[in-house]
Amino acid sequence: MILKLHDVNAYYGSSHILFDMDLEVEEGDSVCILGRNGVGKSTTLKSIMGLLNPKNHASVTGSIMFQGQELVKKPTYKISRAGVGYVPQGRQIFPTLSTKENLLLAAKAGPDGSRFWDLDKIYELFPSLKNRESVKGARLSGGEQQMLAIARGLMQNPKLLLLDEITEGLAPIVVDELVEVVERLRSYNVSILVAEQNVRFAMSVSRHCYIIEKGSVVYYGETAKIPPEIIEQYLGA
Repeated sequence: MILKLHDVNAYYGSSHILFDMDLEVEEGDSVCILGRNGVGKSTTLKSIMGLLNPKNHASVTGSIMFQGQELVKKPTYKISRAGVGYVPQGRQIFPTLSTKENLLLAAKAGPDGSRFWDLDKIYELFPSLKNRESVKGARLSGGEQQMLAIARGLMQNPKLLLLDEITEGLAPIVVDELVEVVERLRSYNVSILVAEQNVRFAMSVSRHCYIIEKGSVVYYGETAKIPPEIIEQYLGA
């Protein structure tokens, strides 16, 4: 087990967002968190990354274990050093830096000292970034910016990669490219946790799925076996 959340509650000020959240990711697995907008998907990933802290007028209780380490109350930089990579909603690349500079800025060895993901490996996975390596981030298309955001996360050589709403605002053809990217990452045995509103994408890239509603898990199971009535009830798709 690479990640285990138990009785996790998350708060923004006095607003209670996550309620007794339990979630697990096995090593090498791809897991999705599905739900409508505003149900707590992104909050779950931010809780794992330590972004809900007093500085941000937020807090988390319960237990978040990553490879035997308790993450609750750890600062974000220590969680990153432990091997958790995070691709945030909205991409957040550096617009005035080139593609290559964005990647090199994030480059570091993994917690075990590995540097599997370097520029050559990234350009093998994302050939379009190689062709655009000297282009400023602001001049990349939305799809290219999203590829860069994922590539930047990989340059940290994480053991677990968190992907937050990575299909948001993208054309269907780009979403199909992202499906191929995530499938290739699974072949490299990268553990992945995806928070998504795009049902088709999430079900294409994950083996197991949690559906959440109003900050609580309402369904868990193999993605391929989710009953259609559950999808209709909680996702409207």
